Amino acid sequence: MKKSIFAGILASASILVGTTGSPVAAAPSAGGASDSSQFAGTVSDIVGPAPDTGIPRRWMRHVGDPAPSGYSQGYQWGSPSITTPADAGIVTFDGTLDLVDAGAGDFGLIGLFDTATLAAGERGLNEGAYIYVTMRAADQVRVGLSDGRDTGGEYVQTFHDIDLTGTDRALDVTFQIDPDADPATCATATADVATSEGCLTLQIDDLPLLTDSYGSITNDAVNGGHEFIDGGTVGWDGLASATEATGIDYDLTVSPVVVLEPQTKADCKKGGWEAFGFKNQGKCVSSVAKNS
Repeated sequence: MKKSIFAGILASASILVGTTGSPVAAAPSAGGASDSSQFAGTVSDIVGPAPDTGIPRRWMRHVGDPAPSGYSQGYQWGSPSITTPADAGIVTFDGTLDLVDAGAGDFGLIGLFDTATLAAGERGLNEGAYIYVTMRAADQVRVGLSDGRDTGGEYVQTFHDIDLTGTDRALDVTFQIDPDADPATCATATADVATSEGCLTLQIDDLPLLTDSYGSITNDAVNGGHEFIDGGTVGWDGLASATEATGIDYDLTVSPVVVLEPQTKADCKKGGWEAFGFKNQGKCVSSVAKNS
């Protein structure tokens, strides 16, 4: 059974509805409000060549294609983005990690990236909060909590090593990010508390709850060191040197969210229909007419 770690009222967040092969949201409703959105896919799909070498690279899939102004090429894939505002409160990822196709050496970080860092054209790996997944062998996975890695640092400090032998290789997970929690109550290392911000929790099947702080190994240059002060962006990061999908599949409900809808026919033109998750401009225009 999956467990809810924190209780409380979840404030609203903003989201653009995804399309096939990208983050996928619930169908838009009148007024655009929704409690959650699905974020599903495979870590490290090959989606484009590196701009300098032309060699296929693995990129995050979270900010839409084309990318907003200022975003690097590596982050313009996946249409469109799932974001949370600064006042989102506790953000929850709840669902399944499917490792049926995962093999030794596969790696991924799945979670929330600092939006300000990405908008500034930075990679953003070390400013965020993630589920850490790495296949240590064909039938052994390490799953834990991570806030990225600084120079010479660690990706993960607290984790479970799980033997997948004889299992269905699917893990139920509930990952929560609480930016208002006191890091002194959850930090793995006492030394981290002075520079940490909030708390992370990860429930995996019926294993003991994992907890840790985040923020202790971030790059402060972009947003003053306060992660998610301008909101977060849902996504994943893999190994940039890889040439194949990892086989780490995820199907997670992200909350809280608000589904944005086109308000006018003009919103659907010049490729705008893609940003709202429609298959073509006509369906987008029809939605505007229906909700008018």
